[in-house]
Amino acid sequence: MQFAILRRRMLRTGVNLLIAVFALFPILWGLSSSLKPADHIVEFPPRLLPESPTGEHYVRIFQDGAAYYIGNSILISAATILLTISLAAFGGYALARFDFRGRSAVMMATIGVMSIPIASLLVPTFTLLSAVGLFDTRLGLVLLYSAYQLPAAMWMLYGYFMSLPVEVENAARVDGCSPLRTLWKVVLPLSKPGLVAAALFALVFAWNDFVVAVTMTSSQETRTFPVAIYFYLGFYGREWGPLLAASLVSIVPILAVFIFLQRYFMSGLTGGGVKG
Repeated sequence: MQFAILRRRMLRTGVNLLIAVFALFPILWGLSSSLKPADHIVEFPPRLLPESPTGEHYVRIFQDGAAYYIGNSILISAATILLTISLAAFGGYALARFDFRGRSAVMMATIGVMSIPIASLLVPTFTLLSAVGLFDTRLGLVLLYSAYQLPAAMWMLYGYFMSLPVEVENAARVDGCSPLRTLWKVVLPLSKPGLVAAALFALVFAWNDFVVAVTMTSSQETRTFPVAIYFYLGFYGREWGPLLAASLVSIVPILAVFIFLQRYFMSGLTGGGVKG
């Protein structure tokens, strides 16, 4: 009996390791190649480990202004998270706790908006931003990213707010708290996992977006890091060393945030699935 259990555990561990290696191999290969000299990256037969590791490609991307573009991405992502979560908290709480005329229509519209492909909105949003003077500005990107992510964030927070016991809010109301104060002092502190999950979705979109950023910006001052990475794809060839180095640098902040907030993220995703 114990042998059978041990065999199942070993089999499960082996399968998990195989999946992990398969999933992580492109990243590990990119890391190895980013540490190779330029003339060794495309050598044949390829080598898994660099024979003479070098950091020249990482030095190159920061000489090209990577720190400035990373700063742009951080600023835009942080502002997007703040605006999206602030609006989504009000919207999600209103849908979860107030019975008003048109509530069902708002919920259906929220779901419907999430199904619209972003690519189909590029032309009208480009025209709109140009008309109001927000084209090629950080503020324009923040407003667009927040608008794109607001329906999903509001729906996630609606589900999480529905899982919270309404008795806690009723007790706060009895003590004289207004609905706004109840949201700020009671509901939001209890909803940290849901807020973190919604914020991480907004962060991933704002940090990784390329299509919207390359369409709505034209100058180096507003260029985000994904757009800067694109310029290593030259017309006559590919600069594989800087391209791989920049790609790996772009992964590090998101990976660090996910590792740090993993506990909140997982409980936030599952917390709205069951009404408490």
